Amino acid sequence: MIAKLRAAAPSCGPARTLVLSGFSGSIGTGLFLAGSMLFFTRGVGLSPFQVSLGLALAAVLGMIASVPVGSLADRVGPRRALIALHIWRVVAYSLYVTVHSFAAFLVVVCATTMADKASPSVNQAMVGTLFDQQERLRTMGFLRAVQNVGLSLGALIAAFALSWDSRSAYDTLALGNAASYVVMAFLIWRIRGIDSGRAASAKAAVSAKTTENYAVEAAQPTAANPFKELPFLALSGLNGVLALHDTVLFVGLPLWIAQFTRAPVSLVSVALILNTVITALSQTWWTKLADTMAKAVRGMVIAGLVLALAAMSVGPAADVGTGTACVLLLFGVLLLTVGENLHAASAWAISFELSPAASRARYLSVFGLGQSTRDLVGPALITTVVIGMGTWGWIGLAALFALAGAASRRAALSVERLRQMRSAQTAMDPPAERMQSPAAPSPL
Repeated sequence: MIAKLRAAAPSCGPARTLVLSGFSGSIGTGLFLAGSMLFFTRGVGLSPFQVSLGLALAAVLGMIASVPVGSLADRVGPRRALIALHIWRVVAYSLYVTVHSFAAFLVVVCATTMADKASPSVNQAMVGTLFDQQERLRTMGFLRAVQNVGLSLGALIAAFALSWDSRSAYDTLALGNAASYVVMAFLIWRIRGIDSGRAASAKAAVSAKTTENYAVEAAQPTAANPFKELPFLALSGLNGVLALHDTVLFVGLPLWIAQFTRAPVSLVSVALILNTVITALSQTWWTKLADTMAKAVRGMVIAGLVLALAAMSVGPAADVGTGTACVLLLFGVLLLTVGENLHAASAWAISFELSPAASRARYLSVFGLGQSTRDLVGPALITTVVIGMGTWGWIGLAALFALAGAASRRAALSVERLRQMRSAQTAMDPPAERMQSPAAPSPL
């Protein structure tokens, strides 16, 4: 696996630095996530209801904060914004060692989640500013691959701390995660030359004009507001629907295997390992299938169909014997992994393409709201509706995946048509009117 990852690694220095930064952060994230529930319940002494309430409130605040942070990143530059976010996370995660009550937990979990939700879009904006189309997708793909490895490594390290089952051991998990963000901030600091948000946007726009596949980006108006583009908002929501594959894998599948099929519970671990290994080894390859806008929108459709087939494979496992159930479930996980990786690559390409260079971080933040909504409603949807309805629930989920994939294509093409109409209208405006138009996106 390591040899394949090295072979697929980006060749330029900034890309390698970003990947190394992401790998460091994912180790810390895996370290903390593996023991977070035990930290909150056994270390702090909170009830499961208090933890769930705090996490839900934090998720809402994270959604609200992500777009303003994206707008700020467009103004000061993604590098500075990302360094600030990582320093914020260092302080916030370190404060977990002071948490001994629900009120303190609520403050700290909201602080950490706000930074956690805002960081991915800013990081993606930085990738979009630094690289052209081919290197963007390759960097994002390799970053996701090494993050899977880092999460697994972090979870493995956490097992040693969890074996002590003490508050000091749980505090070590939080401090270890905070330390990973120190490394991330330092590595991002080493990437120079993109401190000015406006200069970086202009540079990216010029670079985009030289790439055929980025002709749409070059024509995009810089003053557009993503909240006024209904097709773009619809695309964000549909992307969140397709992203339910993560909720299925980590929430729905373990519950379905353990409580509704004759397959051994150990199959849950096998399924997660299979998903992680395939993603780590092949994510960069999937980006080749989405390296143009046409391929990307087609990829969303295909991803929806593949995810639908995965749901259709998992559902019937409740009505068959042990051997057949294992085959159906593992085949479903394989399809789920294929759909997940194709969806990720296609979503990156589409979000890059449809985010104007001067407002890239804000557009990417709005695009990410769909996945944030998935985090809020996904677990309840999968456990209550899909699993609650049994096999018919999985059939309904399959239909939802297929429809979301098809609708994503229509929404993406609608955004392109809207941008083309706006550009044509701008070109016909008298010069005096164009000079009076604002040159910078208005703050939210």
